[in-house]
Amino acid sequence: MEDAPHELGLADTSVFIAQELGRPLSGEPPARVAVSVVTIAELRLGVLAAPDVESRAQRLETLSRAETLEPLPVDRDVAGAWARLRLALRDAGRRMPLNDSWIAATALAHRMPVVSQDGDYDDVPLIELVRV
Repeated sequence: MEDAPHELGLADTSVFIAQELGRPLSGEPPARVAVSVVTIAELRLGVLAAPDVESRAQRLETLSRAETLEPLPVDRDVAGAWARLRLALRDAGRRMPLNDSWIAATALAHRMPVVSQDGDYDDVPLIELVRV
């Protein structure tokens, strides 16, 4: 984790959900954030799984806001970063949810920190974390 603010970071799904729920950010977020297509997929799942119309509308608004950030795709560079990350996790005896590892790999490939409220990124090898 780094103390100095970053110019750009990759926001994971927890950042968007925090905004949706009105949960305050506890740290200094980067000046700008990017988003992974994996976060878009998770937010879309949230829309589809919403228990009622009001929740669905709120989640759809969050998804729409995230989609304005031009989501970063999973490409060859991200796939290579994912393989290196998964190997480093295995060697460290560390587990990480699959979607979070794709988000982390996207950040690695684009040389930016992961911005998160999620504990799944704590002590993960190779990535830089900005906790908010």
